[in-house]
Amino acid sequence: ISFAQYNTILRELVDPPLIFTEQIPVEVGDDEPQRFDSVVVKRDPSLTSADLIRRHADLVGTAIIDKLIEKFGKTASAIPYIETERPSGEKVLQMMKQLVNLFLVQGFAFDGSAAMATSSAGDASGAQVTITFNSPAILWSGQSLQAKKAKIVNDFALKASRALMRRVGYEVVGETVKYAQNNELTTFTLR
Repeated sequence: ISFAQYNTILRELVDPPLIFTEQIPVEVGDDEPQRFDSVVVKRDPSLTSADLIRRHADLVGTAIIDKLIEKFGKTASAIPYIETERPSGEKVLQMMKQLVNLFLVQGFAFDGSAAMATSSAGDASGAQVTITFNSPAILWSGQSLQAKKAKIVNDFALKASRALMRRVGYEVVGETVKYAQNNELTTFTLR
């Protein structure tokens, strides 16, 4: 499903129309067929395809983090230090490990881990973070999109990490997503 969704998104963002019609689902009863309302949408003409791809990644990452906070925010499973501005490398690693745990609890992968290299005792600037998922749900689709050199991919761990780090005052740079056997390896540096 993810491959088809991202292929469709990619197709629509290559040369995006300025005005288009979107189908919005209408609330119906359980035994009624789904209905849709047509809504005309006019996008900002100053936004390029690259801008839309970046915006999509930001929205997806933010939606993932918001949902995890909504679901786990008031529990012992919450992502720690989310209200802290520029937490230490140690705290960032704790955050990333818990993010991986929440992905696993949600059934995203068979196993996973987060690791950090080159962080000072204080600020996490310059730290390199690696997230590894074993047999993630998007393994085939991620590999397929990457093989066709798609400009937009379903790198949900990276999108969520970027959104989470932005909330605590860091920028994610130098990011890569690689597939090796049954693993998805996401690596990035904090600035």
